Amino acid sequence: MDEFDFVIVGAGSSGCVMANRLTACGRFNVLLLEAGPTDQKNPLIKMPAGIAALVYSQKYTWRYWSTPQAHFGQSRNVSAPG
Repeated sequence: MDEFDFVIVGAGSSGCVMANRLTACGRFNVLLLEAGPTDQKNPLIKMPAGIAALVYSQKYTWRYWSTPQAHFGQSRNVSAPG
């Protein structure tokens, strides 16, 4: 198949849910892209508090930071491959 109705980048929890909901009716073709490594070998991924350690990891993030966001207290978002 070479044509898709939707392309979802990132197979994290929200990307997988979105792909599932779009394809559940059988009407749409969805391409779900994931570039991150497997999460089976790192227990930090399975625990909410683990995000603090993973956000700065070169293995689990691409370290692309956004500009400061006014509506988020001038925090900067990081792009993650997963």
